[in-house]
Amino acid sequence: MNITAVIILYNSDIKSSETIQSLLNTQKKHINLNIIIWNNGPKQLDINECEEFESKFNRQNVHISIYENTNNIALSKIYNFFINKENFDFFSILDQDSILASDFFQNILLNNTFDIIIPFIYSANWRTKEKSLCYPIYAQSEKLLDKATFEMGEIESIASGLTISHKLINYLYQTKTQIFNESYALYAIDTCFFIDLKKLNNTNFKGLCIGKINHSLNFNLHNKAQISPTRKLEMDYSKILNKLHYENKTSIKVFLYMLRKFIRKEYSLNVFLKLSRCLIAKKHPRCYKPIKAKRLL
Repeated sequence: MNITAVIILYNSDIKSSETIQSLLNTQKKHINLNIIIWNNGPKQLDINECEEFESKFNRQNVHISIYENTNNIALSKIYNFFINKENFDFFSILDQDSILASDFFQNILLNNTFDIIIPFIYSANWRTKEKSLCYPIYAQSEKLLDKATFEMGEIESIASGLTISHKLINYLYQTKTQIFNESYALYAIDTCFFIDLKKLNNTNFKGLCIGKINHSLNFNLHNKAQISPTRKLEMDYSKILNKLHYENKTSIKVFLYMLRKFIRKEYSLNVFLKLSRCLIAKKHPRCYKPIKAKRLL
């Protein structure tokens, strides 16, 4: 079986990525594994470190390639680029700070009749201080998933650990030009993907939740005061885009929503202007950046 896994790095070197370190300890028997590391900036990777990890993966018969673009390209564009570029039976997305269980790839191999395979996601400081189950959740109730198999569109989860079959990708391309919505750059890319799957709820495509990932979700949902201005702006971008693309709100209605927030001083003038530009363009500002990268290895 051929599996391609893409890891996006941001403000991190290779050796500091918990994902890459845990990948070295995963079981890979009967799997042709292709690892792609994309450094999204802002600093360049050290080529000696790249070669060191290339050697480590090569000793495990794992093919590795490393790309770099320090301009913080939209994640949706990166995912779509490699989906179109690579040959695979299954395509996995991994963030830089996920700790994979050793059976992560074996779970894909042993359940290859499913088309969406995701792990249970555990994290501290998301809903509680303790490391607890956070995803997947039911799309309607937002309650935690309490079963293994699910229908298309029934659940939502994060991108890290998401694995998609080539069969499903080919089917999706019959009705859409992008697997991941390139109007989004960071937040809500994964949510939009799962929402789009609702169109397949009467098909034979099925999903499976198996295994687990320990993943850093970085902040507590219930303590919004601790969310940084930069992160909050990114969340606001996704809210505006969701209203336009998935809630069928007109631009006028979204603008009035933003104006009320501004009048109540929930938005600064700077944030209001940035969100207004996003509203006019109907996409995240970073989505203008072209998908170009230097291949290091």
